[in-house]
Amino acid sequence: MSLEKYHRLYLLHDLRRLNWGYSGKLKLGKLAFPVLVRLSERSIEILEENGRFLVKIDFKEGPSIKVEVEVNSTNEMVASSIEESITKNLREYGEAICNGQSNKAQYPQALISIMKPLVRKVLDVRGEQCPVPEIASKKELMKMRPGEELEVLVDHPAAVNVTLPEVAKLMNCKYEIFNMGDYVSFIMLKLGNPVVHSLYASSLSERERLAELIKDTGFIAYLYVTFDRIVKQVPVNGLSESYLNFDGLTVVTSASIGRGWLLVSLVEGDKVYATMLDFSGERYWNEEALRNLDKVKGMGHVFYLKPSIPI
Repeated sequence: MSLEKYHRLYLLHDLRRLNWGYSGKLKLGKLAFPVLVRLSERSIEILEENGRFLVKIDFKEGPSIKVEVEVNSTNEMVASSIEESITKNLREYGEAICNGQSNKAQYPQALISIMKPLVRKVLDVRGEQCPVPEIASKKELMKMRPGEELEVLVDHPAAVNVTLPEVAKLMNCKYEIFNMGDYVSFIMLKLGNPVVHSLYASSLSERERLAELIKDTGFIAYLYVTFDRIVKQVPVNGLSESYLNFDGLTVVTSASIGRGWLLVSLVEGDKVYATMLDFSGERYWNEEALRNLDKVKGMGHVFYLKPSIPI
């Protein structure tokens, strides 16, 4: 059951994944109770951290699947309110899924069907900087079929805030982001084949409009998806224009180990076609980005990327 997707059905908010389940809050009107959540194959248990109540939701098989909600609490008012609210949510959700079907016995069946987990591949790129999360995500998605999910565990801010959402769009994925505290769970549902961007492709081929396109985060994601082969990696303690030189059409990208900067540049030999620099909360492009490179200090890496398929 995809509890992360459908947690609001059970009045749950602020879920945080643990080794054995989840922690979070059960919200009942203006009240918020800290809870622990445990999943089994056919049930969900929600325990208030101080033992005030236990909610058990069973999905029972038979001629049709039935959903039973049971709440044990020393406070009968709290128990009845939780049971009534969750039961109502399940019925209304089932009704929406069934699109107005009159047989209410089918509502739980439809609910189970849509909540059944899809095949999920987990990609753990925590500790990696851009462009590693983007390239690794693209390669995994290329192996997957429509309807399958990829969960990317990532802790690099630039990947989460700038490029991974755009990579998901390019790869024709719906996505959801769950804040897990010191990292993010980025879940992509593959809908179909990757989106074809003829403008991006022709601009790269003709070496035109690149300085303008670099201002588009979608184009930056396209560069990461297209230039998906790391041919060189250099540790640095800051940036300078001297790094923007490499034989053949190349994406040069760099990110700090922390939250300091993100650089993406498209070069060919000593010619710099386009540059984006995100630094100290500001974003610079092209000539202005180059003028600010020497101000960037701190530990990081410079990556040189080439396309797997010739452009």
